[in-house]
Amino acid sequence: MKKLINARIPVCLALSLVAGIAAGYLFVFYGVSLFWIIAVIPVAAIVFILCAVFCDKSKILIVIPLLAALLVTGGIVCGVRLLNYSSKTLADGQTYAISATVYEKGESSYGDYLILKNVKADGKKVNGKLIAYLSEGYGKCDVGYKVNFTSSVSCYDLFPYGKLNRRELDNIKYSAKIDGGFSASYRFSLFGTIRSAIRNTLYDNSDGDTAAIAFAMLTGNTQGIEDSSIQTFRYGGIAHVFAVSGLHIGIAYGILNFFFKKLRLNKYVSAAICLSAIIFYAGICGFTVSSVRAVIMCAVHSVAKLFNQKQDGLNALAIAVILILLVSPTSLFSLGFQLSVCAVGGINLLSKQFARPLKKLPRCISSSVGVSLGAQFGTMPVMLVGFGYLSGAGLLLNIVIVPVLSVIFQVLFVSVTLCTILPFAAPYVIPYVTLPLQALVSFLVGAGFEKALIGGFGAGLFGLFYFICIMAVSDKINLKLLKRIAAIVCSVCLLCSYTLYRTYSPAHGYKIVASAYYGGGQVLIKGGGGNVLILTENLNCSQTQKFINEYYSANLNAVIILGGENCISVLDAIEFDGGKVFIYKEYFTLQPDGNEKIEYASEFELHGANYRFENGYSLMIDCSGINVAVCAAEVPFERCDLLIASGGAGKCFYLSSACFNGAGLEYDIYRTGAINYSAKDGNLDVWGIVRK
Repeated sequence: MKKLINARIPVCLALSLVAGIAAGYLFVFYGVSLFWIIAVIPVAAIVFILCAVFCDKSKILIVIPLLAALLVTGGIVCGVRLLNYSSKTLADGQTYAISATVYEKGESSYGDYLILKNVKADGKKVNGKLIAYLSEGYGKCDVGYKVNFTSSVSCYDLFPYGKLNRRELDNIKYSAKIDGGFSASYRFSLFGTIRSAIRNTLYDNSDGDTAAIAFAMLTGNTQGIEDSSIQTFRYGGIAHVFAVSGLHIGIAYGILNFFFKKLRLNKYVSAAICLSAIIFYAGICGFTVSSVRAVIMCAVHSVAKLFNQKQDGLNALAIAVILILLVSPTSLFSLGFQLSVCAVGGINLLSKQFARPLKKLPRCISSSVGVSLGAQFGTMPVMLVGFGYLSGAGLLLNIVIVPVLSVIFQVLFVSVTLCTILPFAAPYVIPYVTLPLQALVSFLVGAGFEKALIGGFGAGLFGLFYFICIMAVSDKINLKLLKRIAAIVCSVCLLCSYTLYRTYSPAHGYKIVASAYYGGGQVLIKGGGGNVLILTENLNCSQTQKFINEYYSANLNAVIILGGENCISVLDAIEFDGGKVFIYKEYFTLQPDGNEKIEYASEFELHGANYRFENGYSLMIDCSGINVAVCAAEVPFERCDLLIASGGAGKCFYLSSACFNGAGLEYDIYRTGAINYSAKDGNLDVWGIVRK
């Protein structure tokens, strides 16, 4: 009789480590002592004793201590790392004489920037890296250079807006803007010199945007790509071509392996050289999480092949996850890591299932379709949470375009390697090998894939229920046909029920969600059968899209604008269509593009709630007997039940309050993250777990 599940010990160990890291994160987030994580040890001891008494399988007795050890280790390592990031040796706003080594150089919307390591401030060593934004005319400077300057320093917080700071993964604790007094001197850096040579080879022999895209495909550095171009790849669902991972490392490994086979080199020597080469390539790419994951999986695959052992993709992935997370536990919260792991996991779980109905087609086609579908379905919840949307064109483009990009990458890899070694050949080679890439980019930019985006669902527990569905579909669970169909139907019903529950707008009472992101805030009101979004000034379009997705509100019925005209651009970003846009009187001179219906009003009703503008920056809402004031500037109201404002309350009396960015109110969204309220029959409650 077949087992229901063929348990893989490395997978179980990886899941235990992940659980421990998640626990460590939550302990630090909510200010709980890491000491409590050792409570796992007595629980594991009890389980071990029970298994020793009632089970006769020695393997279980070995696995239980390992599971407990990894869980505790993950929690402690993650917690210590987060606490270390919170500990700063420099004071925010203070001016220091900085000396450091350039670790990375790139471009951003603020201009050129340097990521600095080995930082010293006023002669004292600083724990952590610093990102410095350069002014124009700073002179020659590149990776490996020694730099000196004097500047005021800003410190990054660990949990801005209730989420882990993305800078933490690179241990960048500080930022500075260099306006003058900057000097740089050359220092040798092996990987930095090679990256600079590759960059110069491309930029000196092709147009800027094509060079930036080619450089990103080869090294994973996307900082030089224009926002519109990289957004095009995201809308098409193929932005993963810029993450140096299995596609890139596998191709590089395959090219070298093919070359050594032709030379009939000893298989052990060939494997050693190939693995050394891809490790070196990962170093050129800055040892990104996705490249390291791909290298480890290649190493596991290579060793298994050398010793004629059975190769298991899930075990190889689990080993890679364990090694990466032990060294860098917070990689678990990195979007790149999640996409990389979920893509490979989806391929291992689903590709054969998708390819099986296409077995009459040539194997290369059925396999390509199966791999593409597996990766797409594996990464779907991560894409929804990370970007706030799915690409409706992604499936087709991954089947058709990604193989073309793979060929282009192979040609680029070989050509740029040769031209970097032999620079005199670059003007005769690079302009021609980049032509296909330039043509492909032109096609993608003009295709309008942004019109095929799908969003509005996918956060919270969606991922958990979604992966239950995937396991029911995959061949990793041994079920007979009828039982498998029943499992699929039940898991799909569970997923759909959860999505409908989250999308549901209460008929009686209202859900009120206040969120913010660096300078701007937004409020979502769900109730009376509809969703209303209130936007304030200085909003970030992508963050607004993610906010809508997180709270299942793609079906917006109305948008209310408070404050600056930059809210107009946000309307286009969230694909708001068919509803009404409410603006105070004739506050704006510009009109939104598209089919939005503009309503200039001082007072109006939506889904049973009464809305009243006090001015262009302030709004009062009566939600089931609860007066909610939303203010993008000074608070003009004298009294309300719930105040959601940009700063302090002024002279307003309130029962509960939250501020978008600032202090002086009950909750600061910068510290807590989004705040959830419920208003019903004159009662106001905060629901969910709130971090103060």
